[in-house]
Amino acid sequence: MPHALTYCQPNRGKAINLLAALLFAITLPALVQAAPDSLADFPKGSTPQEVGKRVVGNLLARPYMTTKFMNNRGSIHYAEICTAYGALQFADLTKDKDLLDRLEKRYLPIVNETNSALIPEGSHGDFTVFALVPFELYQLRGDKRFLDLGTKMVTDQWKVTNPTNGLTLQARWWIDDLYMISSVDSLATRVTGNPVHVDHAAHFLDAYFSKMQRPDGLLPHTLEAPQIWGRGDGWAAAGLVEALITLPEDHPQRAVLMGYYKKLMAGLLANQTPSGLWRQLIDKPDSWEETSCTGMFAYAMIVGVKHGWLDRDIYGPAARKAWLALVKKLNDKGELTDICVGTNQESGDNAYLKRPRKTGDFHGQAPLLWCADALLR
Repeated sequence: MPHALTYCQPNRGKAINLLAALLFAITLPALVQAAPDSLADFPKGSTPQEVGKRVVGNLLARPYMTTKFMNNRGSIHYAEICTAYGALQFADLTKDKDLLDRLEKRYLPIVNETNSALIPEGSHGDFTVFALVPFELYQLRGDKRFLDLGTKMVTDQWKVTNPTNGLTLQARWWIDDLYMISSVDSLATRVTGNPVHVDHAAHFLDAYFSKMQRPDGLLPHTLEAPQIWGRGDGWAAAGLVEALITLPEDHPQRAVLMGYYKKLMAGLLANQTPSGLWRQLIDKPDSWEETSCTGMFAYAMIVGVKHGWLDRDIYGPAARKAWLALVKKLNDKGELTDICVGTNQESGDNAYLKRPRKTGDFHGQAPLLWCADALLR
């Protein structure tokens, strides 16, 4: 009996191991398919559909945000334009006719010239970014007046260029420009099919990044302000994304821009805080955590993962963590908290660290909607 037991036991173990291996081989495809997607299956209350609807509803309940910057006529502020851009896409993606009707009721009178004083005038990137709204309305409504208005604004932006570098005279060497200028140029090509507009965006982005991007991938706010300001790098990240989703694969500058993008994403990943947010001054551990830049970085990562530009296993969880952290910062009115106010170039770290924080500022509402849109695509 002892010999029989000694003989049988190893064979029994082999049989069990073989059976386990067979069962694993059979169930492996199911396990792979059931693996959770980091950019899907969000908890109740945190889905892009729920969050987006709350934020769009908040936008619709508020008066226009206007500005008299550069002696303008009290035109609509670029931060609301960026929010409306996300809101119009959200309503379209979710096929929410009620939201779309209400958004059109809010913005159609502006581009229909009933409230033409709200259309910015003057040569400045913060004004030209207005073109995002007529372009989006044209895609939804097909009214050529909207197409003409948007096209005129982006065309006028490049009518006169700097003879030294070929850039629009709206270039200030502030990284905010990387979204204000390149986003409308990229959208113009997607809407009109004319490649000259995204060519302008690619040239503009290349000029800025080649001159300003640091070895760690991050960018200073301006040539005179070396601080790594969160929302500044957020504008840069979002501007790159708008161009990359537009440029054809064989475009001569696409690979260069993709290199800037991946370098920036790696630099951001290295500086994400344990909460999932990023800081007002990204590379300063004692800086407060800020939500508008977090929304912009999450947006850039979501798009990168979904397009296959970034490693899904690395950047997907980072973007998910950022999204869920932002949702926690959303109050019961659909307003994001801890948003840095509009910021000029400042002198010294303390000037940035002491910038006021607002709740519901459109600088933060906008990228939250961009994230929702990107998650829904």
